[in-house]
Amino acid sequence: MLAAVVTATGCGASDSGSPTDARPTASAPSAPAVIRLPPKAWPADILPARDGTLWVAEPSLAAIAQIAPSGKVTQHPLPRGEGFAPRPKDLVESSDGGVWYAAGDQLGHLSRSGEFTWWSDGSSQGNGPGEGSDAPGFPDALTLGPDGTIWYEHSDAGRKLFSRIDVQQGPAQITRLDTQFKVVAMTLGPDGAVWFTQREEYDAKHREGIGRLTVEGKYRKWPLPAGSAPGTIVTGPDRALWFTDFGSINRLGTDGDLTRYPIRDAEHPSDIAVGADNSLWFTVDHRLGRLTTKGHMTLWAVPDAGELGALAPAEDGSFWLADRKTDTLHRFTPPR
Repeated sequence: MLAAVVTATGCGASDSGSPTDARPTASAPSAPAVIRLPPKAWPADILPARDGTLWVAEPSLAAIAQIAPSGKVTQHPLPRGEGFAPRPKDLVESSDGGVWYAAGDQLGHLSRSGEFTWWSDGSSQGNGPGEGSDAPGFPDALTLGPDGTIWYEHSDAGRKLFSRIDVQQGPAQITRLDTQFKVVAMTLGPDGAVWFTQREEYDAKHREGIGRLTVEGKYRKWPLPAGSAPGTIVTGPDRALWFTDFGSINRLGTDGDLTRYPIRDAEHPSDIAVGADNSLWFTVDHRLGRLTTKGHMTLWAVPDAGELGALAPAEDGSFWLADRKTDTLHRFTPPR
């Protein structure tokens, strides 16, 4: 159970082809302030690469975009079999400079050269090693695990499964839980375990919570107060877990202490990340927010923004912000 609950106040052109290099800064000064994606892209996640390239998940287009520092957009349509359209929503950095993604019933890897390795539940299982032996089962979220592989969760026959995957070995199960719930987001915690936000657990008095899974497959849940809606989660600079919730940003210590930081005039914050200044940054409606570990919150309206979702901090203090309403990326530097 949670040890205590404390409420704190505070206030380019599009073409097909191969990507270039890998992982961040996301702050190429030559990039335009606004990058337009194809219509109906509905950008869901942003992952910066070291050379200034940006990878963007485009669920409505069943594609991943690679954006060069100049702003040029290269589209990579996902492979697909005869099943559901693969709609990517979660990206994780790969050690080779590519990206891992979850998309419908598909789990895959996109290399820097534009090659896909993938697994799915459809009649065409993909081209990965071990294809067909461990179907990914509609993964909802994924993250880099403590063992250097990608961890993800999925479901099978009313049970919740957690597995790991790499390009050489393919999928391998970590644990199976005799319950069912939805995982919204996952992150590698400060204690070497994977932490995640979970909702809608069947047959549970407290349906929403924060889960923890160790390398040995041991699972524990911290129930959240009624009315919670946990979303994106990150490990903060203070070695605590920070996550978005209904109308707030929340902090959960590894000892179970929960602190809630309400957001003024807001209901559903979208994304959260640690900035170069070791503060927590988040998006909500058309605004970018900053929350220090001491609880001081500041909000900025982003010019011409419609509905901000994913964000990617840059080392120079600016941010890439995905606008789901206008299918654009905004590069925004908060006034300081």
